[in-house]
Amino acid sequence: MDTLVLEYLDRVADPFINPQKRVFVGYLAAALLIALAVQLRVADAPFRRVLADLFSRRVWLSRSALADLKILFLNHAVMMGVGPRLLGNVAAATLLFEWLHIWFDGRPMLWPEAPGWAIAVLFTVALFLLDDLAKYLVHRAMHRWSVLWAFHKIHHTAETLTPLTVYRTHPMEGVVFGLRSVLVQAVAVAVFLFFFGSRAELMTVLGANVVLFLFNAAGSNLRHSHVWISYGRWIERVLISPAQHQIHHSTDPRHFDRNFGVVLAVWDWIGGSLCLAGRRENLRFGVAGQVRPCHDLRTIYLAPFADAAKCVAGGLTKGIHVMSKSFNPAPLWRAIAGALAFAVVLVGLGASARSAELNIYSHRQPFLIEPFIKAYTEKTGTKINIVYASKGLAQRLQAEGARSPADVILTVDIARLMVYADKDLLAKVDSKTLEQDIPAHLRDPGNRWFAFSKRARVIAVASGVEDVQSIRTYEDLADPKWKKRICSRPGSHVYNRALVASMIEAHGVEGAEKWAQGVVDNLARRPQGNDRAQVKAVFEGVCDIAIINNYYFGKLKFSDKMAHRAWAESVRLVFPNQEGRGTHMNISGGGVAKHSKHKEEAVRFLEFLTEKTAQGLYGAVNFEYPVNPAVPPSKELASWGTFKEDKLPIGRIAELAPEAQKVIDRVGW
Repeated sequence: MDTLVLEYLDRVADPFINPQKRVFVGYLAAALLIALAVQLRVADAPFRRVLADLFSRRVWLSRSALADLKILFLNHAVMMGVGPRLLGNVAAATLLFEWLHIWFDGRPMLWPEAPGWAIAVLFTVALFLLDDLAKYLVHRAMHRWSVLWAFHKIHHTAETLTPLTVYRTHPMEGVVFGLRSVLVQAVAVAVFLFFFGSRAELMTVLGANVVLFLFNAAGSNLRHSHVWISYGRWIERVLISPAQHQIHHSTDPRHFDRNFGVVLAVWDWIGGSLCLAGRRENLRFGVAGQVRPCHDLRTIYLAPFADAAKCVAGGLTKGIHVMSKSFNPAPLWRAIAGALAFAVVLVGLGASARSAELNIYSHRQPFLIEPFIKAYTEKTGTKINIVYASKGLAQRLQAEGARSPADVILTVDIARLMVYADKDLLAKVDSKTLEQDIPAHLRDPGNRWFAFSKRARVIAVASGVEDVQSIRTYEDLADPKWKKRICSRPGSHVYNRALVASMIEAHGVEGAEKWAQGVVDNLARRPQGNDRAQVKAVFEGVCDIAIINNYYFGKLKFSDKMAHRAWAESVRLVFPNQEGRGTHMNISGGGVAKHSKHKEEAVRFLEFLTEKTAQGLYGAVNFEYPVNPAVPPSKELASWGTFKEDKLPIGRIAELAPEAQKVIDRVGW
């Protein structure tokens, strides 16, 4: 119960501390400053009087405003149970992404020569336009279709407007707009990732789409207020002003079904529903013909079900709504059906909020993850949904924002993990188990990400060549005597970039660059392929020395293909720098998504990954070393030899990665 209460309080507080939400305190402060400036100029009154007018008790303590506040609190409780079951944007985006592969019979990459910033701008603007158009269309449908109007009119029963009026919505409307968001995000993310790959970055300010950030910072909260601000005839054909939205709430028949737009007015202009603000008008807000105020929760939540049922019974084809139609809350006996339906939602809250379910975004391949999922499911009974992708998950998570269903992020290499940390996509985790099982140098000091397995960057030498058996350190690879005898994948790959970063830590930038130049001078061929390809090159006699991650050796040794096993037999592994700092290590790891809806379950899953069962699986499935000091390596790994590892904090590798890339670029690796 305590967890449920904390989750609820977190949801209630989130809109005010999350820059992706309209009522973020920063946007409210900006709106206040704008309102003060406008009112001081228009009213030509003392500051104290203007301030008193802005915070008038007649507005903020009215029955309408207090009802807004009650609805905000109650809706968060309702959506705790409903939201996670309805918002399937991950599944929708994944299905569309896969469908595009089938439709195009492959994956064409558009505009490959375009700089990353250009694609980021294109993606950000396209997502904003698609989202704003969808909001306009759904909003217009809410007014024109009687069944939808039965629920949306609750928003229009507000008789005074405050920034919190944006939350005066029936839960059924929340479901409709939630599904709208699912479709928009799925289409935008899937299409851009398909055609532009990882270049589809969202341009953000404090985690919010930069366009929406500017819109909200420019006083969007004044749209629900008594402060009249008009942008002028020309601008109001492009952007919806606060005054235009106040006209949308007007009970004057001249204003019915006008100004449906949220940010852009061009949709209303095109659709013939635009109404320019002009000079200030004294507007009355509410629903035309409203017999009595509609501010009690019973009427707000139950009456729409009865009204919607009447619309269905009367025939949807005859149900086009005209706003001049009066609003008379249905008697309670007519709302019985609605009450029963709504009760089902409320009863399901506890079970939904506590339901054992987990959504994972994984960069790791299915064959690596499925054994862990099976073991965890057998232990806990938790239902687990997984989205697999080698690239683009961080961009998707960023685009989804607070509506993302992701609970856990699993990835490989500290560089990829830090992408999530740098974009502020990971939640801080408080877990004694994780702190105890994972050494400090293998986790984030701020407890946002954690290592779950280790992989050693080793040197594979030709077993039948005598002189290469003398190699003992990474530094040895720069010796001119190995000229044209080394094979490696490109230096810019995250595995080699991390190795260069460790060399910078050990020898400084100049020393690391001198070493990297020596390695490049000794290459037997142009850097190419993955680590398997380097072992194959040794087998074929192209080179005698290769730089690889240890687990590739295990994969080849136990491959179903005889050729792969022959490649593995042709090399011997050297664990470098045993008399010094130790062998360079990298990790696979993960964390809890910032907006996880199942944080407690997510933490429990991460803790499971550090336990003996899961730590053993890392060795058995992918020949990776355990991070938990209490768990010994598998017998196979132990047979390759014990070794001293470099205990450089893995976060330091990420910090040095940009400088390492510069070194790699300068030497042409």
